[in-house]
Amino acid sequence: MEEEKKSNKKQNLLLVLGLIAFIGLVGGVTYAFFNYTRTGAGNTIRVGRIAFISRQTETINLTNLFPIDPTETGIMDDDEKVGTLEIEIEGDTDYVDGVEYLISTVNSSITSNGKTIPISLDVTVTNLGTSSDDYFTARESKNATIYKKLIGNTLTGDEQVLVGYIKPNTTYGTKEGVNGKITIKAYLDKNKILISDTYNNGEEPTDNMGTPVSMGEGKTVFTTTEWNALQSSGVSFKIKVEANEGIWVEEVRTLYGIMQASTIGVDIENGVDFSKTSDQDNTKGVYTFNGTESDTYPVYYYRGAVEDNNVIFNNMCWKAVRTTDTGGVKLIYNGELKEIIKNINYGREYYSEEITNTGAQFSFDTESNEWVSIGATEMSFSIIIPGNYTLNYTAPSNGPFSFKKNGTEISSLGGEQSIYLENVSENDVFSFSYTPRASGSQLILFSLFTGETINLGFGCDNTGTDTHINILGTNMFAFNTSYNSPAYVGYMYGDVYIENYRAATSGAFYGSSFTYDGTNYTLVDPVTTKNNTHHYTCNLTSRDGTCATIRYYYCENNYVNLTGGEGIEQAIEKMQTNTNDSNAKTQIDNWYASNMNTVTSELEDTIWCNDRSMGNGNNNGWIANGGDLNTYLYYGAAQRSNLASNTSSVKNQPSLVCVNKNDAFTVSNVNGNQKLTYPVALLTEDEMVLAGGLAGSSSTFYLNNGSYYWSLSPSYFSSDDAYVFHENNGGISGDYVGDAYGLRPSVSLKPGTLVMKGGEGTASNPFVILN
Repeated sequence: MEEEKKSNKKQNLLLVLGLIAFIGLVGGVTYAFFNYTRTGAGNTIRVGRIAFISRQTETINLTNLFPIDPTETGIMDDDEKVGTLEIEIEGDTDYVDGVEYLISTVNSSITSNGKTIPISLDVTVTNLGTSSDDYFTARESKNATIYKKLIGNTLTGDEQVLVGYIKPNTTYGTKEGVNGKITIKAYLDKNKILISDTYNNGEEPTDNMGTPVSMGEGKTVFTTTEWNALQSSGVSFKIKVEANEGIWVEEVRTLYGIMQASTIGVDIENGVDFSKTSDQDNTKGVYTFNGTESDTYPVYYYRGAVEDNNVIFNNMCWKAVRTTDTGGVKLIYNGELKEIIKNINYGREYYSEEITNTGAQFSFDTESNEWVSIGATEMSFSIIIPGNYTLNYTAPSNGPFSFKKNGTEISSLGGEQSIYLENVSENDVFSFSYTPRASGSQLILFSLFTGETINLGFGCDNTGTDTHINILGTNMFAFNTSYNSPAYVGYMYGDVYIENYRAATSGAFYGSSFTYDGTNYTLVDPVTTKNNTHHYTCNLTSRDGTCATIRYYYCENNYVNLTGGEGIEQAIEKMQTNTNDSNAKTQIDNWYASNMNTVTSELEDTIWCNDRSMGNGNNNGWIANGGDLNTYLYYGAAQRSNLASNTSSVKNQPSLVCVNKNDAFTVSNVNGNQKLTYPVALLTEDEMVLAGGLAGSSSTFYLNNGSYYWSLSPSYFSSDDAYVFHENNGGISGDYVGDAYGLRPSVSLKPGTLVMKGGEGTASNPFVILN
């Protein structure tokens, strides 16, 4: 039952956070609306705290029809020729910042003798201020052109018209409600109807009203007989009025724009050194990727231990990572929304004045009622009000720690701990002592807990495996069904070459290349010793020997067999043909189908780079004309990191360019391979480096959440093992694909995606995407 209550509370909040329905732009102002839609039909319906009252039925009748000139306002009062519907609005809007009112026709068409009758509407809003007061604002809607006063607007089919966005009246900043009335008048517009027995393709006789027939172009034309029948029957049609509760956003805010406004520099020009972690080069914030400064959409990225890139999208938590060259924003999954529970702690008056600090000054946070210290080594205090207490504390785990009562140790555990203190008197002395083993900030918090908590709503303070959708381990390798082929570093892969790691045949000859006569291979320039320029062998002891299958060594003693005249380039192409899904892709696709399918239209089909390029001849054996056999088979991301022992000019320079189109995964985007099922994949090692990590080093940055999870970037192949980069609780390293690491999917929001007003990007107050 308790879980059900929590679930209901969460669902209610998710309605507030996630069910966003409409977005419109007027003069640089944005307004958006929650999907609380109610229609009126002679009843009163509560929408949040708005009372929406319809005092008449939805049906409008027009009798004794005759085309009316909307400029002749006196005729508009003729009830026989004008159908009227009045809707009254009552209530205050403390719950929201405004209401949107919509009108739409219900029947698919209003016809007579098979001809559509163009019903026009005149909509006015009264007692809610005037248009100049900004109490209602027009915008363009789904299927109609909107005016602040909809004189002459014609609805056909199931079209929808916005009446207006009504902001609450305010006096000295106090909302006083939106009481008022909407009046809808329906009529036949003279400018849209022609009654003529003689109209024929623009001839010039006049109609029965003396109007030139040429004026009938674009109008609905009735003969006299048809018109008389229409006069006898009249017209009845239904109008639907909807009220949508919403939030008024005073300015256009996109996630791209927020990042752009937060930019503190260009990565290289402002000191970002990618051979160092964000800790080491003291970079934290939003940076511009070098070389994109003058682009239409410069690429911005978060770096370091930032705390303001939390995002709620599709009722899930995400971290904003970087923008794309189209103005989209890449996100990485950061777990489910969870309730934020805050302890209610006793205040400063419960502690003695004689608090002793050694090594650092503790301070009392009056908002959380916690004692806080960085770098503390010792502290003692007394509780001056006798009683039973629960003391919560957080202490470092990297050095001897002790909590004592009257000199007797109660706890030596670091981390987050809770201790029950019974029968405390004002003479009892409590003390903390700590001896750090590592440099840096050593945070100690402690507080006296009252036993009561307050629910602050939902947030995104997730860490560790809470941010994963799945853990892939030895029973389900992440990128393959095994591990002993270079094919298995692929998000998708083709042929599998596993004839690797065999000792060379004694006395064999090795060639720098080969020729093929349609049946057999022949070595070129054979020598008796395998080396960095001679990788091919038939394992024959005859210098002039030929063979149907040739062996190519690519690193250490790993090799592949080549047949049918194929060379190493063809072997790579066959191996990297994207025909088989990796386990990682299968798991992510299944998760997406169950959780994200409804928001696909809000995501861009950007490129996800599974870079399987194989470096250069200086440090890579998988080269047709030779390469270093005494090293690992390094892939592109490893070449760009400090992992590979190379002197390449691209070292420590992350790239956002996907070298091979075959590795650029997209759904339908022609700039990629169009092999994705859904617009989702994983972040690359390069993006993790931009975020503040470094291969082989430990760093505190926002992607370091105390867990291990895979990237999309192959690292290297060595001996029998394929390796892929992953985040490893502070650093980035390549590890073999059978290790039990998590998956954190990544998606990219479309350019122009709007963010609700009020979010700050923190875990407790994230940016909320309007979707």
